[in-house]
Amino acid sequence: MNTLLISSLRAVALASALLLVPAITSAKDASQTDSTAQLLATAGIVPVKAAGPYVQVGSYRIHVSVRLGKPSAVLADGTWLYKGFVADESAAAGTLVIRFDEGRVSQLSLVSPTVATAMMAAPVNVAAKTLVASR
Repeated sequence: MNTLLISSLRAVALASALLLVPAITSAKDASQTDSTAQLLATAGIVPVKAAGPYVQVGSYRIHVSVRLGKPSAVLADGTWLYKGFVADESAAAGTLVIRFDEGRVSQLSLVSPTVATAMMAAPVNVAAKTLVASR
């Protein structure tokens, strides 16, 4: 009787372990393949090569406007923010940030909602001021 019970427990334990292997493997694969979403979650920003097939570094401001439409927000330094963008082949979603230099795109990035909110709330002339910390 004890032998039957031990054999049954072993069989159940083996079957349970075999059923868990695919779940564990797929969880590892999903976490490894979506490093973009992990980077966005931890760092709050992910560099982007292009926004769609037409907007990339070097594109003119008017070209961006025609292809992507009116930005959700425009910062004091001329940076455009577009809410609701998703990185290709990833679950990373956030706000597309487009920075311009002399009328052309100089940087594209995807930021988390927290970072986007902080960017919009930042004082206008932070870059122009010299900040000094004191006690």
